[in-house]
Amino acid sequence: MTLDKILRWILFCAGIITAIFAGYMFKENKIDWGAAWLAVAVGFLCFATRIKIDKPSSTDDDNKELHDMAVLIAEVAVMSLKNIGRTVPPGTKEVDEMEEKVNNFLATMPLTQSEREDIADDFDRLRNRTRRNEGGRAIMKSARL
Repeated sequence: MTLDKILRWILFCAGIITAIFAGYMFKENKIDWGAAWLAVAVGFLCFATRIKIDKPSSTDDDNKELHDMAVLIAEVAVMSLKNIGRTVPPGTKEVDEMEEKVNNFLATMPLTQSEREDIADDFDRLRNRTRRNEGGRAIMKSARL
């Protein structure tokens, strides 16, 4: 057991004991002392749950796996909007929302600038194709009227 875990348990136990003592003070009608002990209990419990354990630094293998996963997720997002297995083509709003979600995800991943530009180009091509399709549908609707 590490020092962090021992300290957490000590603070947690102290918080529970002081909370019980605060309840006793409230029962004895000593409101001011009960409030003080309750504040101490909350402090102990907050410190017991907020201490973070340091994680070991990530290795190059982890970064490579994250990189590969990020590229795969971006490709799947683009492919899902290319009408593969879809009955209704995507709208420009749907493409923009998906691009924003993918960009937020990729901001935390270890990708190079050229890979991000390639993914952005894929979304631009998809957006242009969607606009052409919507323009064609508009022409067909106006021709029927």
